[in-house]
Amino acid sequence: MDPQGRRERCIGMAWRSMIGSIVAEALRAVTGCARSGDAETCARRLIASADAIYAPLKPVDSGLGEARRVASLLAGIVANAFLAAAREREDSDSFLRGVLEVLERLKNEPSPEEAGELLAAAGAAAFQPAVSREARESIVSDVRSYVEPPQPQVPRRRRRQPRRPEPAQALRRALRELGRRDPILAKQISQLLRSQGLI
Repeated sequence: MDPQGRRERCIGMAWRSMIGSIVAEALRAVTGCARSGDAETCARRLIASADAIYAPLKPVDSGLGEARRVASLLAGIVANAFLAAAREREDSDSFLRGVLEVLERLKNEPSPEEAGELLAAAGAAAFQPAVSREARESIVSDVRSYVEPPQPQVPRRRRRQPRRPEPAQALRRALRELGRRDPILAKQISQLLRSQGLI
């Protein structure tokens, strides 16, 4: 391999390692909170995760939207990992409604201080938290779809209770989509989720 190719490969490995570390810290923060935290803290950690994930992607965002799409996919993975963990709570319904209320309030606010803490814990303190509306909306919409599942479009004689999305299925779907963009990163995130028993 020529020196330029070797250098690009090393940069790619370092970038994936950094993104993987940030996602690992975000997963640790939100799943821990989902099992025993309060709605306000968990919502702040979810928004912070989106901002921390986009931080190293913003400098390479060419304006074509690919970096924001990757950030949205990763934010969706964090949101569904949070939902999977929150289902274990006895008060999961009321708790998640509370989380959604706070998320709706925070989604247009500046980055919470927890975003910087996540970056520092992941060894990426050189980056400043960066707001991606798409990544934040990915989190809010996934939590909203779980708390308020949409009614089926097909008319039925009897109204059925709308089915909630299954977080594990959503995680696998997001991993497949990420795998089409970056198979190595997708495998890394998949191993993280398996190690936590989330898929």
